Amino acid sequence: MVSISSFSFSSPVGTRELTKWLLGATLLLTVAGVVSGVMQMELLSRGLKEEISFLEAHANDKREQVIASIRLGLYLATSVAFLVWFYRTRKNLSALGGFGFKHSPGWAVGGFFTPGLNLFLPMQVMREIWHASNPARLESDESVSGPAERNRLGTPLLVGWWWALFIGMNVLAIIAFRTGSVTNPTPYNLQGMTLFSVLSDLVSFPCAFLAIAIINRISSWQTERSSLIVHRITLSPPSPATSPSFGV
Repeated sequence: MVSISSFSFSSPVGTRELTKWLLGATLLLTVAGVVSGVMQMELLSRGLKEEISFLEAHANDKREQVIASIRLGLYLATSVAFLVWFYRTRKNLSALGGFGFKHSPGWAVGGFFTPGLNLFLPMQVMREIWHASNPARLESDESVSGPAERNRLGTPLLVGWWWALFIGMNVLAIIAFRTGSVTNPTPYNLQGMTLFSVLSDLVSFPCAFLAIAIINRISSWQTERSSLIVHRITLSPPSPATSPSFGV
């Protein structure tokens, strides 16, 4: 029988709040990025018809560089916070009564950095965390057939849309980077780069909101499920003491 002292559950609430705050800050800067991108597209379009002054072009480049630098730092911080939350919630699953999982806690992080696998593995881990965190499935997960029943469950709508938008956002960002990183880019290259960058930013809005919804749901579920387990442990009668045996 599991005792309170051996119940190793790490609350995801702290990392949940940090990740949500960073995602919110990222969204605010994304608004600035979209506005700046639209301004740059307007400048490039005007530059095809008339000459742009050096001061105006320099001011545009400086604004883009400052916004991009701040966003990069915030993106890295948000990514680290999310991965810590992701790893912690996956690691909690065993303490929450689950077993027979397909992916280890290490893959919750490693899946994002492994080429090929990063197209689907993080979504599979998130799906596993989602189903194994649901307090309504506690008794089912603890049964012998629990893993098989859990693995037959489909991908939740929130998780599916979040991952589809995440992939789409990154594909658009890659296209933007490749469009603008050619040798001696023309104004048309820069326009294409800016357009795909703005599109990527626009897709990131619903992606971030869905991520926040998923983080809230899973964190609340795990907290509730851990309370159910602790309550059950405290109500269970203590195991009878065993008499010591002495070897001859």
